[in-house]
Amino acid sequence: MTYDVHVRDAVNHQSIALRADLERAQPTLGAFSVAGYPDLRSGVETFVAFAQSGATVLEVGAPAVEPWRDGPVIAAAHRRALRGGDGVSTTLETVRQVSTLSDRPVITMMYWATVLAYGAKRMAQELASVGAAGCLVPDVPPAYAPAWARAAVEAGIIAPLLASRGVSLGELGAMCRSATGFIYAPAAAGQRTGYSAGVDLESLATFVGVARRVALTTPVLTGIGISIPELAASAVRRCGVAGVVIGSPLVRALTNGGLDRAIPVVERFATSMNQAWVG
Repeated sequence: MTYDVHVRDAVNHQSIALRADLERAQPTLGAFSVAGYPDLRSGVETFVAFAQSGATVLEVGAPAVEPWRDGPVIAAAHRRALRGGDGVSTTLETVRQVSTLSDRPVITMMYWATVLAYGAKRMAQELASVGAAGCLVPDVPPAYAPAWARAAVEAGIIAPLLASRGVSLGELGAMCRSATGFIYAPAAAGQRTGYSAGVDLESLATFVGVARRVALTTPVLTGIGISIPELAASAVRRCGVAGVVIGSPLVRALTNGGLDRAIPVVERFATSMNQAWVG
């Protein structure tokens, strides 16, 4: 999909900051948690702490009734967060506070059912108004991806999209070309978040290479299956990705010990990835 130059440039300062982060040589570390987990105030504190501990991008998950792509750890966080109220309102307020308290770009992860129920244009505009840099919708149907990406960019935010290995080259190319900001390539194909049984890095590198050939200027991030810092470092070093997003290791640590346990996890991932880059 081709956008007019003035539409591509109509991005907010958070989106500009994210673009700059992705274009630098040092790898991007995205840190994920669910908005409102375990409650609104604690959730905001969590993201701010992640930023102070080495995360360069903050990914705020919108609580969903059916988070079908998430494994049990993150799914439980969705359920807990929804006890505190409406998932969209909680997400918007979390983004508003975190983008004010931190200088790190904030993106959201939101299921298509939520976007569709709220209205794509309205959702994009609301996210832009609270300071979001973008919104990753991992399950947007391919037929709707171009329209969603356009709505997002016109609102001033980016629309990263998930690149799936289980599709034809034509479908993959269309999805990658529709994505703005970055392409998200799962490290473990066909798995839910929290998967930790190993990743075929050669297969991931091959897939990343295909995605980069069909969308030459769009960075690729990976996640899902990157369960330990050493694996994140290997993905950066061997697979041609611009960075890694981690979620389940952080939510698991939060669940088992709060920020005292989660902050060191962020620090270890950041250190390992930076050492891989320097090396």
